[in-house]
Amino acid sequence: MQACYPKVNHEHKMDKLGLGLDEAGNQESDTTSPHENRRQSIQRCIQSLVHACQCRDANCRLPSCHKMKRVVHHSKNCKRKANGVCPICKQLIALCCYHAKYCKDARCPVPICLNIKPALEIEVHIYH
Repeated sequence: MQACYPKVNHEHKMDKLGLGLDEAGNQESDTTSPHENRRQSIQRCIQSLVHACQCRDANCRLPSCHKMKRVVHHSKNCKRKANGVCPICKQLIALCCYHAKYCKDARCPVPICLNIKPALEIEVHIYH
């Protein structure tokens, strides 16, 4: 977003809506495809999510840990989530779905992972 704003000269105000978790690891090279950059970004966010859900250190030094703990806490208390209008909750749910596709942990601490896995298994059996 930051790169296109000065180039395109947008008429409207551009608001950044992401979870803001991947900015530190966002040094994408020109040789990496946008698809690969997105995949790597999602992987880093999933790693942050898993770490934050397991971390009990209130003074954890990982910046993404504190941010993700705030996002998870927000999601648990969000009043707009039920209506599907909260962009933060939507992104967290999408991230949890990506995570659940490959998660093998029967006692996974990631929010809604244990609820998503059975639905994904049913979907796989229906479409394959």
